[in-house]
Amino acid sequence: MTEEPEGGVVSSFDPDAAVDAAADVAGEDLLLAVAYDDERFEVLRVADVVRSFYENDAAMREHFADVHSYVHLDFTERNLFEDLFVGAGEVRAFATHMDHLVAVRVVAETEGLFLSLAPGGPTREVVAAVGDRIR
Repeated sequence: MTEEPEGGVVSSFDPDAAVDAAADVAGEDLLLAVAYDDERFEVLRVADVVRSFYENDAAMREHFADVHSYVHLDFTERNLFEDLFVGAGEVRAFATHMDHLVAVRVVAETEGLFLSLAPGGPTREVVAAVGDRIR
């Protein structure tokens, strides 16, 4: 079962609609969804398997805050790739494939949506489904 602990908007896009689009494509492979900008983040969806890694919600949020302290790198890296690869178009997303998850960051100018997917989840399809809702 997936719990949706919070709702609302942290950004100019509709994060709930973006998460719904990701869930429609990924199903049970969608483990976590967090909307963010440089200053704040909002947890939108947490699968039970993710929650089980933490002693309690406070510990989970503390870890998420630690991760959030690095989100400025998403925007710096987006700018870097767009500058280096002239004519390649806009950076839409970053995917980091790890042993037990795929971290996907779909980015706009100053905000984004962090999604954690199970390995082998439909990364490209999720980026395509979410991208139109973020930009």
